[in-house]
Amino acid sequence: MDSTHSQDRLAALEQRVNLLEDQLDIHRLINSWGPAVDTGDGDAAAALFAEDGLLESDLSYLIGPASIRAMVHGDGHQSLIRDGSAHIPAFPIVRVDGDDASATGYTRVYRYTGEGYEVWRVSANYWEFRRTPDGWRVTRRINHVIDGGPDAKKILGRSLDQRP
Repeated sequence: MDSTHSQDRLAALEQRVNLLEDQLDIHRLINSWGPAVDTGDGDAAAALFAEDGLLESDLSYLIGPASIRAMVHGDGHQSLIRDGSAHIPAFPIVRVDGDDASATGYTRVYRYTGEGYEVWRVSANYWEFRRTPDGWRVTRRINHVIDGGPDAKKILGRSLDQRP
């Protein structure tokens, strides 16, 4: 095997490893949302987002980390935490394109009722990310409850555009 071929194979392997590391970092970022919001750690939740990051849902429209921090510390969310909540993401479909990325998937939120857990909310999620000097950050998250309407279906349809 000549050295050019070996260098090409090594470069291709390095590129594949970098892609896998990016995907893992993005999965870690998505999976950090639940523990942050379920423990009421507004700073940790806010740190997932870029300064211009947007969180859009049928429940809220938040721009920037300060708004996300305020939502976590707000009465509505604190009430959910007091009841006992668990934000559980499904394994999303992630697409990385250089320093930008996107992911599509589901989230379930469980709430403790005193006798057990009930599913409080099932949502479709679309995430956009940007690589920053501090690592990947969320630039946009769209979250809509799955209620048979078109919004959640539109979000989930994006995953069909993210096939490898």
